[in-house]
Amino acid sequence: MATDPIQRVRAQTHDVPLTFGVREALTELAALPPSLDVPYLTVSLDWTPEGSAPGREPPPELRRSEMRSRRGETGASRRPSRREFEREMERILADYGPRGDAFDSLSRDAQRISVFLDDEIDPAAQGVFIVSCSAHDLFTPLALSVPLPTTVTAAPTPALSLLARIVDDYPAYAVLLADQHEATISKIRRGARGRSVRLESNDWPRKQQTGGLSQRRLQARVGERVAAFARGIAAETERTLDDAAIDMLVVAGDPVITSALAEAFPTSVADRIIGTLHLDIQTSEQAMIEATLPIAEQVERDQELAAARAVADEVGADARGAAGAGAVLRALQGGRVAKLVMVDDFAGEGWADYDRDLYGIGPIPESHPVGGDISKIVPVALEEELIRLALRTGAEIEIIHTSVPIEAAENGSIPPAGAPLPRPEAATILDQFGGVGALLRFTLG
Repeated sequence: MATDPIQRVRAQTHDVPLTFGVREALTELAALPPSLDVPYLTVSLDWTPEGSAPGREPPPELRRSEMRSRRGETGASRRPSRREFEREMERILADYGPRGDAFDSLSRDAQRISVFLDDEIDPAAQGVFIVSCSAHDLFTPLALSVPLPTTVTAAPTPALSLLARIVDDYPAYAVLLADQHEATISKIRRGARGRSVRLESNDWPRKQQTGGLSQRRLQARVGERVAAFARGIAAETERTLDDAAIDMLVVAGDPVITSALAEAFPTSVADRIIGTLHLDIQTSEQAMIEATLPIAEQVERDQELAAARAVADEVGADARGAAGAGAVLRALQGGRVAKLVMVDDFAGEGWADYDRDLYGIGPIPESHPVGGDISKIVPVALEEELIRLALRTGAEIEIIHTSVPIEAAENGSIPPAGAPLPRPEAATILDQFGGVGALLRFTLG
């Protein structure tokens, strides 16, 4: 039998300009207390540059008479979202100004964000998400590998629906890329590799002679070594997946090692395999991600459809399901939601009395529903409040895509110009409930 062929195991954290632990940050931001007097500033930016060069345009040429007064002036940012952020901040400051605690806090927020964007963020980042409130000594910047829509909001709570969608859209998965001599287990989050584990084998058995019995023995020993290496890879893969709490694995490599791995994987790993590809061990990181990300995305689409169908089934059976914004909001307030299921274009008008932890849909009522102070009720974006309450109560969140690539649409037909884009089945199921539903932990009687 072959001895253990694994010669070296190396763990590596890759130097990427990206924030990991976004899911944890999302939970922490949802737990922040509402702040009515001084708002939270939430900023998301598409941080891709205009043209091919990041940074700023060259400063304008100065006439001799301007050299002293305009010394050190910089050109405009080549990132359009940087300029859009400045315009939106001017609007928000005008709404809260020209003085007061809220105005002062927002002014400091704008300055701190500008410093971060100009001096601290790595230009390789594609998206930026920031929550800031200087009055509460809060500054949480997240640099991402994917671009975000550019938005700037000031509200009593952070606006988290966009970040929740990013977490849902880019599920964490692992890729095992192997051949008969080495293997790398890479953890992929939001389209980037964060950490990896590399295993290398020795070259036992060495080839001594060819032909006859020696050749047959050599081939048998090679087979033993490959099988032993596969068992070592399988054990390390199980440890890596468990340590990172990753439920999806793509296996890639040459046919010899992938066949050996299929026999070596324990059930706990085999159940997490979502695809197998033939890739060369020298495949670049970017090519590996481009080949495997669509597999993980399809799993996410399948999970969306399963969640939408589950809501429809539970509501139809008058069991553990809630349909519509009102029913879902009441269930969230009671801590009864196990999974919030919502289309990505859901939006609604709502209100909140944060002092009483009381919420409702529609415009602010003319009188307080429970006899409290009507001045304590503030308008809220319903989609934001549903997401925040789900996070605060430990509910899972499933965001349903409302658009699909044309080639994935039914019959692959291209809709006429100006016609609505096709919506996937999962979205049409949720549409009958107003775009939002929930699976419940328990029902009330």
